[in-house]
Amino acid sequence: MALWMAFSVQALASAGQLCRTWCDKATGTAGKLAAAAAGHKKMLCRLPFLVLLVTLAMVNVCVFKTCWAARRIWEDSTAQEIERLQQAASELRAQLDCYQTPDWALQSFGEDTGRQALLPCASPRLRPLALISSPIITGATIDTRRTSPIYELRSWFSRHCFWCSVNPPDTILQPGVSLGECWPMEGQQGQVVIRLRAKIRPSCVTLEHITPEMTPSGTASSAPRDVAVFGLDADSEEEVPLVSFTFDVGEGPTQTFLLKNNHSRAFRYIKVLVKSNWGHPRYTCLYRVQVHGKVVKTEDHRTAESLNG
Repeated sequence: MALWMAFSVQALASAGQLCRTWCDKATGTAGKLAAAAAGHKKMLCRLPFLVLLVTLAMVNVCVFKTCWAARRIWEDSTAQEIERLQQAASELRAQLDCYQTPDWALQSFGEDTGRQALLPCASPRLRPLALISSPIITGATIDTRRTSPIYELRSWFSRHCFWCSVNPPDTILQPGVSLGECWPMEGQQGQVVIRLRAKIRPSCVTLEHITPEMTPSGTASSAPRDVAVFGLDADSEEEVPLVSFTFDVGEGPTQTFLLKNNHSRAFRYIKVLVKSNWGHPRYTCLYRVQVHGKVVKTEDHRTAESLNG
């Protein structure tokens, strides 16, 4: 009995000790859980601030990218505007140089104009000769063999009218632009080949036409529209493209177009090809064609210089 009592007491003591251990572990676990809950609570409280910080960071990145893209666009547009202004200034300088050179497609060529044209290309020994006269340079002419036919008046009255006549092609080589002072070529397409007064390096070509208000119909349907200009060699059929352009009747009666003579070649013949007009079905009118450029030394100049030497 005593032995049983002692065993029971010992068992109860062990059970109590085990209960205290479990209680301690439970208390520790409860403390850890409470600490973890408090930490999570703090994290939940900080979460809105973290979201706000992330949002602000993303907004800053978007603003930076937008500003960078706007800067790139501004830089590109500024560079394009500068390039456009430089190109416009270059064209203005080229047109100014063009206007300072003679019109080598002019049929009547005065003595003073001849002297002014010869002086830039003459050597010091030939300058007195250039100041005296200009026998080498003559007026421009039309190469009729390579020029389109003239528009023919087909009415009975015009065929039997002795004072009714059509202007010849060399009308475009003469100054003066009045109603009817033009050369009418057959159809909506055609060409004219001009033999210049001298062999030059062409820089620009000028076309003149009357304004629509000067015509009885109030339109300029017979004016050329799409035009191409070529340089021709005298001894061959080679055609060197110089420029293609559109003559806009709404831009004014006189329009100048710069030539793209990239190889700086000299030509004595210039071909003006009219690809279309502004709607007239029977003929296309050319009032005046001017060709500007700088004269080059020809064989006549070299021969005169060698004889003078």
